Amino acid sequence: MTNIKLQVNSEVDRLRSIMLHKPQAELDNLVPDNMKRLLFDDLPDTLMAGSEYDQYVQILKDQGVKIYYLENLVAEALDADPTGKCREDFILNFLQVHQVTDPAQRNYLADYFLAIPQSLDLVLQMVKGVRKEDLPASTKALFRMRNGENDFFALDPLPNLYFTRDPFTIIGNTVSINTMYSQARVPEVAFAECIFHHHPAFKDQVVIHQGTGDQGLSHVEGGDILLLNPETVAIGVSQRTRFEAILYLAESLFTRGGTQDLRRVLAFEIPSKRAYMHLDTVFTQLDTDCFVVHPGIEGVLTVHEITYPNGLCQTKEVHGTLEEILCRYTDQDKIRLIKCGGDSPVDAEREQWNDGANTLALAPGEVIVYARNHVTNRLMEAEGIKLHKLGVSELARGRGGPHCMSMPFSRDFL
Repeated sequence: MTNIKLQVNSEVDRLRSIMLHKPQAELDNLVPDNMKRLLFDDLPDTLMAGSEYDQYVQILKDQGVKIYYLENLVAEALDADPTGKCREDFILNFLQVHQVTDPAQRNYLADYFLAIPQSLDLVLQMVKGVRKEDLPASTKALFRMRNGENDFFALDPLPNLYFTRDPFTIIGNTVSINTMYSQARVPEVAFAECIFHHHPAFKDQVVIHQGTGDQGLSHVEGGDILLLNPETVAIGVSQRTRFEAILYLAESLFTRGGTQDLRRVLAFEIPSKRAYMHLDTVFTQLDTDCFVVHPGIEGVLTVHEITYPNGLCQTKEVHGTLEEILCRYTDQDKIRLIKCGGDSPVDAEREQWNDGANTLALAPGEVIVYARNHVTNRLMEAEGIKLHKLGVSELARGRGGPHCMSMPFSRDFL
């Protein structure tokens, strides 16, 4: 596999290819003691979550979307190096970003992973995590209690990986490798780095925008990045994305090529709290002139326009209602805003929590939604939006919807 097209210039043009990761055994390694730290509010049923995810995949396949799986791309990248050095470096980098600092633990786990012969099995084991109970009794003393918990793991699982939207983002035909907010998700970026630095389809062929690496000050996550059109990228200033990181990414987008049509980045400030963790949990695009929005952000929204005249980033605050701002930057005469949950504040809070505002567009006016958000879905249908409804209970426990679970690789560029 050496020809994978990357081209994403909007949120709504016809979706052609996508990268996914089906949640698997890593969900079985969530326990009450670690689930909060690993960003879950409850313990999902792994088999049911997998069945729900299969329905999501089937919707995409039925619409002719080409699907790539993250673990396969990483394995192919590792196998492309016959010397094995890429595999060794990848394992050591993975343990480093996992913050395995004890030399004895690091050496043991490095040998543990190197001994796995098949690269795909290696990647899946990394995602699954390593239970202490699966190690020989002679090695268990190496792995002491961590985080004040009764820790059952020599290495934590990565249960959030099915939200492939966040570790990296395709912008135009470039890639932003992001800097994650929470240590629970930092190791996911190692997979993105392996794919885009070493896979034959991408190595030395793709412009990469890499974060500053300063997790404390400059984190940015893909759920905050929305492509309004080829000229305008919207990025949320949120719990998980800092304004400083947006400025850094904007300058890279303006100067490094691959986004030649880009004219501006809009920084949308939203409340910094878990329920509104990313811009796409409160605001996604359904059609060229239609958006679904959680009403809780409308009255408190501040927007900054970032441009790059004369080789220098400049920012200014944008004034106006959300409709006025969107009309201005999407070249639409009128914008339709559908309120998540409608006019009821109770329904709005319930359905935003269940990702009613987190939709994945398959084409203009055609989106995947969670079936459970009945009020919001009725309002979308009343506006002529075609819905593919995904029935879920377990997938939603990870606090993410169809948009979060997707990493578009290519859309039609009209």
